[in-house]
Amino acid sequence: MKINNFCIANWKMNLDVDECLNFLKKFNSFKNVHAGTKVVICPSYTSIYPCINNDNTFGLSWGAQDISNNLNGAFTGEVSLDMVEKLGCEYTIVGHSERRANFNETNDIVAEKFIKIYNSSLTPILCIGESFNDRNNGNFKNVLTSQIDNALSKLSIIDKNIIIAYEPIWAIGTGVSADLKTISETHSLLKNIIKKYTLKNCNIWLLYGGSVNDDNSKSIISLENVDGFLIGGASLSPEKFYKIYTSMGGL
Repeated sequence: MKINNFCIANWKMNLDVDECLNFLKKFNSFKNVHAGTKVVICPSYTSIYPCINNDNTFGLSWGAQDISNNLNGAFTGEVSLDMVEKLGCEYTIVGHSERRANFNETNDIVAEKFIKIYNSSLTPILCIGESFNDRNNGNFKNVLTSQIDNALSKLSIIDKNIIIAYEPIWAIGTGVSADLKTISETHSLLKNIIKKYTLKNCNIWLLYGGSVNDDNSKSIISLENVDGFLIGGASLSPEKFYKIYTSMGGL
């Protein structure tokens, strides 16, 4: 089935196992009405296995929120790519702004993780985004270009699907989404940045994230070069998440 767009939930450090299973019980009662929209859920590590082995009437796919840049060894608290791969994940987020800010992940660390994911069976969801100051002083173009190039420039030819999620840091969890003009112009910029890379039988999808909800999703998904969403808070409610999903139909 051809994938037209993505509706991806990043649950962050929310929902314990019981809450996850209750979410799925409700969500699986809804009808999958858009075959071309891939719905992916990224729970916390402790909930991945029970979620994957739960009823999946809807046809969900699963992802991790991050992976270690180490393959194995004495790294207490870390979870490796191989571990989430063997759980049955098909995707993993990398470079989320919360990882960059709270855990001091540099562009180089993100690039190292990205390459490991790219060379595995998983599809990377590379997060990029600028701060409020970078947006206001016009430096956001350099910031976004650097974040993309640091990861993709390590590849001579791109022959595997990649997802890039643009999440302006100033819009994440604030309830204030970027306006449509800003989203449109930024996604157009991102499209031009990735044009310099050679793609072979694959796609690079551009998603938007940053206070996406069931009120603004329909207008955002209608914009050119927006291939879906990476959703935080609004994805914790099965009803709201489903409304966002249904707003994406027919694209």
